[in-house]
Amino acid sequence: MDAPEVFVYRGEWGLPSIDYECSRLLAYLKFTSAKVTVHYNGNPFSSPNGVLPYLMADGTKIAGYGPIVEFLTKREVTSRVNGELGSDHNSHSTLIAGHMQYVVENLHPYFMYMLWGDPKNVDITRTLYAKRIPIPFNFYCPRKYVLRTNDLTQSLAGFSLEDSIEFHDVSEFADNAKRCLNWISTKLEDNRWFLGGSHPSEVDALLYGYLSVLAKLTLPNNVLQSHIRQCPKLLQYVDRTTATYFAKEGFNSYTATTGQQQGQQHNNNSAPKSPPNDSSSSSSSSKAGEERSEKRNAGEEQKFHTGQQQDPDDGPKERRKRYILSGLVATVAMIGFALLNGIVTLPNEGNHGNFIRYDDSGDYEEDN
Repeated sequence: MDAPEVFVYRGEWGLPSIDYECSRLLAYLKFTSAKVTVHYNGNPFSSPNGVLPYLMADGTKIAGYGPIVEFLTKREVTSRVNGELGSDHNSHSTLIAGHMQYVVENLHPYFMYMLWGDPKNVDITRTLYAKRIPIPFNFYCPRKYVLRTNDLTQSLAGFSLEDSIEFHDVSEFADNAKRCLNWISTKLEDNRWFLGGSHPSEVDALLYGYLSVLAKLTLPNNVLQSHIRQCPKLLQYVDRTTATYFAKEGFNSYTATTGQQQGQQHNNNSAPKSPPNDSSSSSSSSKAGEERSEKRNAGEEQKFHTGQQQDPDDGPKERRKRYILSGLVATVAMIGFALLNGIVTLPNEGNHGNFIRYDDSGDYEEDN
């Protein structure tokens, strides 16, 4: 049996993923030493529920953190001997479930609204996700998060995201989220992990998913980020977990682009030149060769940060292709809309071979 494959959104800001649920799953996989293959350029259109993460194994696709963890546990892909996480289903199960339920109930609603509901933030969040989704799916896949957030606000706060901004009463959401962050900070104290042990638990995977995005994603109206910055223990918690488990998986598009440009400059500068006549050239060339070999070795250790995986929207050619495909998609969508609504009809035997006939809606009366 081949190792299961997991598909997630690629990261940013030095994180393994931009998405809280993807980061939560990645943390769980790391904590349990799960034997899976992770793809950081997943396409949500291929997911059963239209969002990432999803898992593929033996021709079966499973979407969402909960179903994926359940599948891996049944198949015994994850390790059961990793500290407290190995006892999640035994003595600590009730405690861990209670902690996770409290975090989700109090932090999740405002977290989702801040990213996908706040009019000041939603365009930035949508663009961030769209850059990691292939064309043309990036036009409508992020919409699913907006719809999920709209369901939350309608059921919990009684307003729709389409309502005027003065009806977006999220004060209770914000208060609950801030209290939850304070509670997390207090529980951590000086501990390395949430439960105080030497190894992480499933609660830590959940906290890393939320806190990593909140701490790193810069938005025009990021109230929770401002609150987190007043809790240095939370920032240390995120940075410590990232450095411990995602030193190689963390991605930064700016660093990758800069690394590629520096590599090109290095290749240009290292073009062969006529050797000088003095004897010192041999020693200087040997030193330069050693420095280049050291840089190459360092690059091999940090492949993820040296342009090996670039931002798909980087460069004029990629932007030009995106604009052309966007125009084609918009044209097809408009023609389809016109056909479905009867504005334009295709030729038939009654219109004497005309390619397109515009229907007369009866605005003009026929002459008798």
